[in-house]
Amino acid sequence: MRMRSGFFLLTVGLLLTVGLLLLAPSETLAQRKGGTLRGAFGSDPPTLDPAQATDTTSSAVIRQIFDGLLELDEKLNVVPAIAERWTVSKDQRVYTFHLRRGVRFHNGREARASDVKFSFERAARGKRPWVFEKIAGARELIRGAAKEIAGVRVVDDDTVEITLERPFAPFLHLVAYDAASIVPREEAEKRGAAFASHPVGTGAFRFVSWRRDDQVVLEAFRDHFRGAPRLDRIVFRVIPAEITRFNEYRAGNLDVSDIPTGHCRAAQTDPVLKSEAAVWPILGTHAVRFNVEKPPFTDRRVRQAFGHAIDSSAIVGGLLEGCVVHGRGILPPGMPGFTPDVAGTPFDSDRARRLLAEAGFPGGKGLPPVTYHYNTSDLNQRIAELIQSQVKEVGIRLELRRLDWAAHIKVVDEGGAMVFRQGWIADYPDPENFLTVLFHSRNVGAAGNTSRYRNPALDRLFDQADAMASGTARFKKYQEAERMILEDAVWVTLYHYTSRALIKPYVKGLERSPLSSAPEFLAPLRKVWLDK
Repeated sequence: MRMRSGFFLLTVGLLLTVGLLLLAPSETLAQRKGGTLRGAFGSDPPTLDPAQATDTTSSAVIRQIFDGLLELDEKLNVVPAIAERWTVSKDQRVYTFHLRRGVRFHNGREARASDVKFSFERAARGKRPWVFEKIAGARELIRGAAKEIAGVRVVDDDTVEITLERPFAPFLHLVAYDAASIVPREEAEKRGAAFASHPVGTGAFRFVSWRRDDQVVLEAFRDHFRGAPRLDRIVFRVIPAEITRFNEYRAGNLDVSDIPTGHCRAAQTDPVLKSEAAVWPILGTHAVRFNVEKPPFTDRRVRQAFGHAIDSSAIVGGLLEGCVVHGRGILPPGMPGFTPDVAGTPFDSDRARRLLAEAGFPGGKGLPPVTYHYNTSDLNQRIAELIQSQVKEVGIRLELRRLDWAAHIKVVDEGGAMVFRQGWIADYPDPENFLTVLFHSRNVGAAGNTSRYRNPALDRLFDQADAMASGTARFKKYQEAERMILEDAVWVTLYHYTSRALIKPYVKGLERSPLSSAPEFLAPLRKVWLDK
């Protein structure tokens, strides 16, 4: 899923169940309409265009403005959205989606099957082409050899047929991903690049305004096909400092907030806050990534040395108070195919020194300063400073480069960063979303493989696994691929995410899933209501 912005402190190794706040049947009759839900981001979303979004902050807003053919519920089941039903051919290649009548864009026009074709072809040219590349003819469009995706066919106004090049087990999950959101052609073409800041969809909330570095405002779309949402408005404020967000929450100016770094344990024992805490596991990984095209990180030994110099236990157990899950591999716990039996790159400063010497840099002599890029966040700043001090012990001089989220994503996507922080939260519960997306050579750059790693043997293994039906044999292929990546030290995994937020007791109906890093990230806020 997407690159993690680093806003919410993702916490709590002890996966408590306090404050889950799921809408209970007994509450249904007591639901109230009206009110404004107030949340906060650590930085502006880079874009509000689903074809260009690669991060959770953008998706937090996009998920409210747009709908896709399908969506995932809180248990990660694929359920209908704009498509009311679908069928799949016996050979698992042809998917026929039947659109429900009366789905309207925020400009008042009814959505049609032609909008699906336009949206898919537009998004395939965007930042996440891998979402569509399994469709027959999509790769031709992506590389500019075709003007349309041959495998997307409009049958009539209410029916669209999608043909895959070959079977792909998690295809329906791709259709539910926000890159596959349906947009109105006339609005996208009229606004061009400005569509990213003036989005129009079919979602339960319509876009009102966006003041950079201040706030994003959405309002209820009364003509939503599921009925009008309970809330009148959603306001996402931009508040960079963790402690400021925390203080705003305690003052009653936010309905949802994160917990500042270093306050994890204290919040769990606070007589008020502990009753407002909601905690859940998510499918995500926080890592240090290397750009393997930039010397000296073209040399595996240098990458390995850097990894062995990092004591992630000092980050997990010290800085984060044991409130995240220590990780060695790439796949997070709970992901199908996950295995704890991977070595990763364990802390070993002596081995780090030996590897540097073997690479021609004894004691770091002759090794140029290494630039480490990370995005604006108090937590990311502290992690960067800790890593800087750790690698210095083996002779690596680390220069820190802090950027806002949009600038960080841009430099990483374009290959300008040498070593960089980047998280990833699954778009759907399948190892392909972590491994193929992030390490296949065809996804180098903004498509996901920001390490710019190329390995033909690994590509072949991915292609084999991606074409297999779900099951043990397929997962073993991905496990083999994960071991190859770890041996080549493309990443250093610091920890796997868990998520925690503070939620006022009057906020009802929030759902969370293993894909949701915080309640306003990816949660369907159309289900939320305020009991006050």
